[in-house]
Amino acid sequence: MRALIRDDMTQRRKRGSNLWVTHEVDRTEGATAQAANIAAAKSLAETVRTTLGPNGMDKMIIGSNGTVIVTNDGASILDRMDVTDPTAKMLVETAQSQNNAVGDGSTTAVTLMGALLEAAEDLLEMGVHPTTIIEGYRKAGEVALDRLQAETIDVDPTDEAELRRIGATAVTGKWDNESARYLSELAVRGLSEIAGGDAVDVRNMTLQSVPGGSLRDSTLLDGLSIDVGSSSTSIEVFAPHLPDTYESATVALLDAELTIEKADAVANTTVSDPSQLRDLQSYEESVRIEAVQKLADLGVDVVFCQKSIDDEIRSRLARAGILAIERTRQDEINKLAHVTDAALERSVDALSPATVGQAPHIERRTVGSTELVIISTAISGAHVSFLLRGGTEHVAEETKRVLKDCIAVIQLALQGQAVVPGGGAIELSLAYHLNSYASQVGTREQLAIEAFADALETVPATLAASAGCDPVDTLIDLRARHHQGEMTVGVDVTNGTLADMRTKDVLEPLAVKQYAIRNALEGATMILRVDDVIAAEQTTNSHGHDHDHDHDHTGLQHTEGYPWAIGH
Repeated sequence: MRALIRDDMTQRRKRGSNLWVTHEVDRTEGATAQAANIAAAKSLAETVRTTLGPNGMDKMIIGSNGTVIVTNDGASILDRMDVTDPTAKMLVETAQSQNNAVGDGSTTAVTLMGALLEAAEDLLEMGVHPTTIIEGYRKAGEVALDRLQAETIDVDPTDEAELRRIGATAVTGKWDNESARYLSELAVRGLSEIAGGDAVDVRNMTLQSVPGGSLRDSTLLDGLSIDVGSSSTSIEVFAPHLPDTYESATVALLDAELTIEKADAVANTTVSDPSQLRDLQSYEESVRIEAVQKLADLGVDVVFCQKSIDDEIRSRLARAGILAIERTRQDEINKLAHVTDAALERSVDALSPATVGQAPHIERRTVGSTELVIISTAISGAHVSFLLRGGTEHVAEETKRVLKDCIAVIQLALQGQAVVPGGGAIELSLAYHLNSYASQVGTREQLAIEAFADALETVPATLAASAGCDPVDTLIDLRARHHQGEMTVGVDVTNGTLADMRTKDVLEPLAVKQYAIRNALEGATMILRVDDVIAAEQTTNSHGHDHDHDHDHTGLQHTEGYPWAIGH
């Protein structure tokens, strides 16, 4: 419904002028607004739903600049899509929230949210009020989360084989099974190196994608790996004869340009005769010599600088046997300070024996076309680095993303020490329990609770469809097995049958499912509360009279052209 509103609530005259401001309003309200919001959310949820599970389909995303990305990660897909609909953006936020919180389960959260809205749409058509649906969903969510906690399986954090199986579950379907197991093994090894009991600080891990190899070339390094390829000048130009390795190396960190300092207010230096030029050149030469000599006197082998390094100073450092690396990122500087115990100083003059750091071993290594500097640590497990390979830059980056998911779920298992059966088994079990609970509710909220249960069954149904099975037949068989008390039976997507997920070692961290249900519930209820969508566009008209008063008696603020959603 489009309305041009001209009354004393929305028509305003700017003070001190003859300009009148009129809002042309695009407005959708009531059942029409709810239907439009649900349709937008369902459409976006359907886009990522087919990526769910090990056999989920990939999506090809073509950027405006022609770049092509192929992925089946829900959060990555939604993050790259150009979503303009305000309701659909809520699904994107749901995926981002899930990914930021636990690093996995974004597709599950969005799929559940879409299913909840689809079920609510049917209830609205039956005449059930949105408030009743929301309250029923709220009760169902509380019961489901309580039941979820009761169906957990404890994890032994010292059992690396079990941790590898949990990690492989998260990445199965991203690559082949052998590659999934290989990445999971890498993740467990890396986490085990830096774990202190059940505490894992992922800041002590570096993930680096390097194109030009196969996934099986990916490896784990004990220490910090830094890509020096981003430096504006190659090390080889000035340091062709520097050693490839440094033993018992001394490291200096600088947060300043390693160059000739100039006064801030001086843009150019003017000389009036040749003797002044010689004096200036002599001064600059002495500054460079002093900087290099100070580093040499401290026994520095490698200097990392956050900013640029003067070419002449770099050349002199190379001749002195000192490796100089410029434009090192802030996060890398922080990691270097941690692994070498060096202090970040503002100038060479501020360096001292107390502020330089030590590394047992520093190595220059070329991997593919990427030049790396690898700094080992004196303390075992202080830092580890993953070198993740792929035939192209995109494949290498996708490998890095997949390993992040794997690390996230293993970390959750280590910290929470609880998992639940995968393959849709836990969702079907929760749905079975909710249907039993709904029969005890004597109000219309019973319908919403049953709808919540139906939405949960979307997960095993989708897994069955991606495995080539009939989702309806699969759900019927699953319900029968769960009715017989086999609550850990789910969809075995590898052969399209039903199997005990605990026996098959298909396990997922409890936190992933908890956040997925919470995020889906919050997103769905937020959309259901909206019954009026207003998009106001401001226009300005000039009138021949000049009243010096403002008719905005309502206290309403105009939207300055932005859409606003008005709910209960």
